[in-house]
Amino acid sequence: MSRGRLGPLLLVLALGALLYLPGLGREILRHPLEAKYALAAREMVRGGPWLVAHLFGELYPDKPPLYFWATASVAELRGGRLDEVSARLPAVAGGLLGLALTLLLGESLFGRRAGLLSAAVLATSGLFFWYARQGHPDQFLIAAVTLACLGLWQSFVTPPGARRTGWIALAYAAMALGSMSKGLLGLVLPLLAAGLYLALTGPLRAVPRRLGLWPGLLAFVAVILAWYGPAVAQYGAGYLRETIVHQQVERYTRSWVHRGPWYQYLGDFATGFLPWSLFVPGALAVAWQAWRSARPSTAETETPAPAPFLFPLCWFVSGFVFFSLSTGKRAAYLLPLYPAAALLVGWLWDRTMGELRASRWVSVPVALLAAVAALAAALSAVHGLGVLMLPRRHIPGRMVDTLVPADPVWQVAAAVVLLGGAAAVWLTWRRGRVGATFAAIVLVTAVCLLGVTLVRAPQYEARYPARELAARIAPHAPPGQPILSLLGDYDFLVAFYLDRPIAPLPGPSELLAARRTAPRLALLDNNDWALLAEPGVTVLTEGRLGPKRIVLVRLDPRPS
Repeated sequence: MSRGRLGPLLLVLALGALLYLPGLGREILRHPLEAKYALAAREMVRGGPWLVAHLFGELYPDKPPLYFWATASVAELRGGRLDEVSARLPAVAGGLLGLALTLLLGESLFGRRAGLLSAAVLATSGLFFWYARQGHPDQFLIAAVTLACLGLWQSFVTPPGARRTGWIALAYAAMALGSMSKGLLGLVLPLLAAGLYLALTGPLRAVPRRLGLWPGLLAFVAVILAWYGPAVAQYGAGYLRETIVHQQVERYTRSWVHRGPWYQYLGDFATGFLPWSLFVPGALAVAWQAWRSARPSTAETETPAPAPFLFPLCWFVSGFVFFSLSTGKRAAYLLPLYPAAALLVGWLWDRTMGELRASRWVSVPVALLAAVAALAAALSAVHGLGVLMLPRRHIPGRMVDTLVPADPVWQVAAAVVLLGGAAAVWLTWRRGRVGATFAAIVLVTAVCLLGVTLVRAPQYEARYPARELAARIAPHAPPGQPILSLLGDYDFLVAFYLDRPIAPLPGPSELLAARRTAPRLALLDNNDWALLAEPGVTVLTEGRLGPKRIVLVRLDPRPS
């Protein structure tokens, strides 16, 4: 790699490291998924099967094992210690890889400056930032999809030959790794993006050939069967049906969790991609206008990959429609589209920097962003001075209030940062310093995001005091003795910090039946208070997690 390309790469990696590494182990694991994934990896570290993940000794087919392997490997390198840092370091690595790949793809599509801008946009987009600091497999999927798109794009612009075949093999191997991270999305999303792009820029009959389906799918199958073959051989056809049909097809067509209307992702993306979501409508509009202008010449040109801006546009639009048609919806499901959105926004800013007169598609969002930051600064200052305009418990959004500082000192500090940021953004823009405006948005967003991590850690743990609850339970629970539980999703957080085996049960009748031969320990919550009146049920200690009161009880056998 040349020195000219190495500099931007190191800059992007440094930005990501400064954003994602500080205080990585300060905050407790999030309820319930982050704790669940850490537990699955811990079972591997402590002698459980590595081929397929297990939870509480039972097969866990919901997610492929690639992220669990990475987490367990980090823990092994740290002497078997699987804590918050071990659980999250693979996500940091995936996030950094995603930034580097976005930089490289942006350079290939639009040039060096646009690639750097795109990577900076992705690094400081809200939800990408949070998932780079949490132990979820999503960052692995994002990196794999981005690598697949990079490989496919390079195959489009590379003449036929061994080099092009290599790019195709890399793209489909990346799709396989994405599928081993979070299912068939790793295959579907890149093929939708590339297929739509090729359909719009060339003859339909050439799409399968240009996608490299024949050599590519061979590479995909070779990589995926290296794990999936032995897994199905050991766990049978039931594992095949559970992982492909139930967890992929049925979850998409008739999801049993996270159901939402078709338009839900409009709001989810607008908030998750902040502050850059303000520029996405403009990027989409400019890309569409550019496509309409370039379309006649595209039909006549012999360029192998015309209208490069169309590639991230197809990636974003096809993926957004695909996810919107699904019955199950979560804001995090859109994360594999964030690099596409970042490329479009980076391209828009790159165009703006090269124009004599800024487009309204940038100037209006800049003004809006500065105004919102100034308003937020005013609210923070007023609250910090003791005038309560909106109680924290009334802040809209699930757990959003944990991101807002309760300490007046932090509120005033937030006001200073936001006000200074608003002034920097507006003044640099008014003076025509477009690059300085972009840098100001990146810097202020980065400072705010890091500040929120310092604020949220103690406030989130105050809401979910898992360590305190575990300290109360541990003296009553001998190591190695399984604890029966009716806590549902709260099992994972309690099990991780208590570090005792948990035996989840479906209901009270099964719990009471388990005490027939010997005393047993059990965890109950608000939903099972009636059990406390049963003979032989003794409360040992209690605490809380979020809205739940958690009680540890001893179940003595009934006298015969």
